[in-house]
Amino acid sequence: MTSFETFLNQHDEEAWSGALTTLLRSIHEVDRNATQIWFSFYPLGLFQALQRAEDPEKLAQQLLIQGNYRLADQIDSSHAFLYGHRYWPEVKRETEKHAREFVEGESLLSDQILSVAQRAAKAPKVDQSLVIGITAVAFMTIRQVGLDAFAKAPGKMKIDRKHAHKSADQVLRERAKDDGQGMFGFLRTVNKKWTVTYDENDDSARYRLNHVQDLAWGAADDRSKNWREVDPRRIEGPIPVECRSASCGTCWVGVLGGAEKLSDVAAREGKKIKEFGYIDTPEPKPLIRLACQAQAYGAVSIVIPPWNGVFGKYLKNQKPES
Repeated sequence: MTSFETFLNQHDEEAWSGALTTLLRSIHEVDRNATQIWFSFYPLGLFQALQRAEDPEKLAQQLLIQGNYRLADQIDSSHAFLYGHRYWPEVKRETEKHAREFVEGESLLSDQILSVAQRAAKAPKVDQSLVIGITAVAFMTIRQVGLDAFAKAPGKMKIDRKHAHKSADQVLRERAKDDGQGMFGFLRTVNKKWTVTYDENDDSARYRLNHVQDLAWGAADDRSKNWREVDPRRIEGPIPVECRSASCGTCWVGVLGGAEKLSDVAAREGKKIKEFGYIDTPEPKPLIRLACQAQAYGAVSIVIPPWNGVFGKYLKNQKPES
């Protein structure tokens, strides 16, 4: 283990959370939500629990984990929904260089991330704020997969040229735009329809739903693909779903844009989402939602995680009592 990996291992969940909180004020608006969502999709606590387990596969089954939860299998792709993914080759290169040259006694975790982001922004000549989030992702990826595996990944961007050329402001405008409802749309109530985008890097990755319809029910009407072939968890539509009653946790999603256009988290969703382990917050409109409970009052942009599980209670029970 390198000295940099040892340094990263000395930071627990609380320390990483503190570093992320410090960084958020410097991250461009286009990636502020996305960065927090990524850290919820790949929680350090779950990784550590599986790492410590005598039989990780058995524990994963016990926690009802489905899909691809291993960050080691997605080093170059887990963060494709971040705008900063466009600069992944530069960020990966500078992060690896920093890790190799790391000397004990260097600055705080957040300061190191900012320093690497500053260097990574020079080659593509972009604002540093656009690469801070993806640099934080790179650091956590090394924490979970190790420097050797990180270095062996090709370090290629996973989006096409057309979407890579979109400006951050353009992406933000698209997230904020609501569907037009026609000449007399202002008179409509129940007949309004909204667009849900579930992959901003794919123009076909969107569906329409009715006003106040929940995200999962709207997705079920999308029969454009054989969704089971795409992902066995997707029994109907692009969003994986099983129960429709907030009991299974299969339909969790991250909200990149439009969180304010979704219904408030009701008591059951708030309780269950903590039990699943996805997020623990009293916010009425958080960035992680259960699609079967979140009703839309406007167009939203979401990202669908490649896995789901029920691990909140388990992780809570693993923590020593203070």
